[in-house]
Amino acid sequence: MKNIALAAAMGALALAQPAMAQDESATEEATEDTQAEPQQADPDEAGQSAGVALAGLMGAIFSAEPLTAEQEARLPEAGAAANALVPEGIYGRMMREMMDGTVGGLFGMILEQGDAMSSLDLADYTGLYGEEVDALTEEQRRELTTIFDPVYQERMEAEMAAMTDMMERVFGSLEPGLREGLSRALATRFSTDELEAINAFFATPAGAKYAGESLIMFTDPQIMASVGQAMPALMQEMPALFGGEGDTAGDLPSPRRYDDLTPSEQRRAAELLGVDQPTLRARMAEAEEAKAEEAGAAGGAPADDAWSDDDQAIPDVETEETSDAFEEAMEEVGA
Repeated sequence: MKNIALAAAMGALALAQPAMAQDESATEEATEDTQAEPQQADPDEAGQSAGVALAGLMGAIFSAEPLTAEQEARLPEAGAAANALVPEGIYGRMMREMMDGTVGGLFGMILEQGDAMSSLDLADYTGLYGEEVDALTEEQRRELTTIFDPVYQERMEAEMAAMTDMMERVFGSLEPGLREGLSRALATRFSTDELEAINAFFATPAGAKYAGESLIMFTDPQIMASVGQAMPALMQEMPALFGGEGDTAGDLPSPRRYDDLTPSEQRRAAELLGVDQPTLRARMAEAEEAKAEEAGAAGGAPADDAWSDDDQAIPDVETEETSDAFEEAMEEVGA
């Protein structure tokens, strides 16, 4: 149950999380750390090491160009705008509102189903997985919950509160980096005059309210509900996204098979891959066959196996009956 609430919170925060520009020196240091020789790590430092590795990966993916002198000069105005958009404690407030609202509502719905452990919770607790647990009625689960954990509901509520506090601290640590990255991004995308106009707006009551609410609005139940309503349309497009539906290559030729290569290309390809030519030919054929089978399993028939309407209209003349009739006819004419 706690994992469900945590997953929902992480998903909501992902929607509200802007991409952060990284300081180039920090990116280089993190990247160097990930490329250094692995050392025997203390278990207590595993989390920190994972964080450094993730920072290096993020830096490699989202490498930021150094600011120009003109952009550097805009940093004070950009920093003021970033401070207004990401005020101190915004993630704590966001997390608190989200846990009390969207995620809290989900957690409350689960608790309202009864003060009994779920079948999955009982299976994890007892180590019994199967029909014995799945077949339990709610009354039986409630009785077992009372036996195993008389304060189950209070424990769930306490875990929810502790998780909220923990996530408030964890995500609060993102604020300084987010403000820094946002200020640099604003400096690259807006002129000095535009930044001054933005800050002038933020200095008004309406502007100050907008700036303080802009980030947190993305976790508002109204937005989350609208995103949820769009999910069916998204799921409908998923097969095309992952299945490669449509002629995405246009008029481009297909990748070349082994037999499409010239003899010199065959030799060179085998040499580069460190195998002999017969092995390369066989492996490429196996790979092509596997791709065809995969396409067929996904709902599309391989090109060689696909039938046109005309093909399907042609009767199969190789049946046993037609073969016997042909032989009898030939005997009658003395063939």
